[in-house]
Amino acid sequence: MKNRLFLSAAVLGCLLLLSLNGANAAPQPALAGWVGTVLDTNPRARAAQSALDAAQARERAADQPLYNPELGVEYEDASDVTKTLGLSQAIDFSDKRGARTRVASLERERMAAELAGVRQELAAELLAALADYHTTHELLTLAEQRRALMQRFLALTEQRRQAGDLGQVELDLARLAATESSLQWARLRGMQAQAEQALLAIADRDGTGWPVLPAIPDLARLDDAQLDGLLEQLPAIRAARAQMAMARAAVEVSLRQRRADPTLGLRGGREGEENLLGLSFSIPLNLRNTFTAEVDVANADAIQIEQDAQDRYRRSRARLVATAQRFEIGRTAWDDWLQTGQSSLESQTQLLERLWRAGELSTSDYLVQLKQTLDTRTAAVELRGSLWQAWFEWLAASGKTEFWLGLKP
Repeated sequence: MKNRLFLSAAVLGCLLLLSLNGANAAPQPALAGWVGTVLDTNPRARAAQSALDAAQARERAADQPLYNPELGVEYEDASDVTKTLGLSQAIDFSDKRGARTRVASLERERMAAELAGVRQELAAELLAALADYHTTHELLTLAEQRRALMQRFLALTEQRRQAGDLGQVELDLARLAATESSLQWARLRGMQAQAEQALLAIADRDGTGWPVLPAIPDLARLDDAQLDGLLEQLPAIRAARAQMAMARAAVEVSLRQRRADPTLGLRGGREGEENLLGLSFSIPLNLRNTFTAEVDVANADAIQIEQDAQDRYRRSRARLVATAQRFEIGRTAWDDWLQTGQSSLESQTQLLERLWRAGELSTSDYLVQLKQTLDTRTAAVELRGSLWQAWFEWLAASGKTEFWLGLKP
């Protein structure tokens, strides 16, 4: 088994990823419905939805005309009374409105990707907390069995001590083992309370209790092209792409901002007994401030965002590969346990007790072998828990948590 584990860890050139098709165990409807309800009601997801709503409103606002017409009224009482009514309109000559709308549209796309990312992270965090709760619950069950076994062993040891079959050393060993089992049981009680607290921080508990997890999924291989496709669909990568495009669009906004927009005006009225009609044209002169600094700032921001996006892509790819390898190694060990290591705890403990009572095992040997048996079962439960954690980490790294749950087509 060790050789298989080391071989799996060494396969760096051949990427092992997880299949999301029918080969994997589908979650139970109760689990999917529970996660979907949490995603729809959790304050973190609602806050992200509100941010998207605000981005959509900003896009509508950016698409409105940039300038409103201005109405002017003049009255002059001199040698002749002059009355005029004027209307002026600034012209968005360089289409600043279109550039700003483009930025707002990309911002809306980024916030949509951010919402998808928040839902993915929340679902993965919720499932990881659920797996941790079930793992600690099973560990606590094993600890209760260990505690009961050690209490029974202590009682039998005391009886044999009174009968003169065992010495004080054996009785002290039994008492130490019973105390250790009680301490371990108390520690796991605290761990289970912490695990449930982590669940309650995300979801409310109903009367049916926490849902159970399905069978552990299987493995499949994906090539590099499929890997790149997964990365491109990641909410974090989509958000980074939208932010890059938004930064480039912001450069265009700053360039168009340098171009002055003219204002046209029409004025009509009467001066004394004569009719008055006038036209006006004005345009700002960008002499004292040419707005070149704003363009430099936008360019620098765009370069920074592009570099950050490349860094995020690299880290996302490394995370995806690492979580796949971690799951593959754990799944191999779990398969080995199911094939060769799994056995009945009750039959093993009963056999050890019969050998000890028959005098074929000393007290110290009995405790050592019993502890090894219980530790093996504990390690198996911990392995399954870590395997679920690796699976949920891969789902988060690949952006397929909701897909696996059946919440998205």
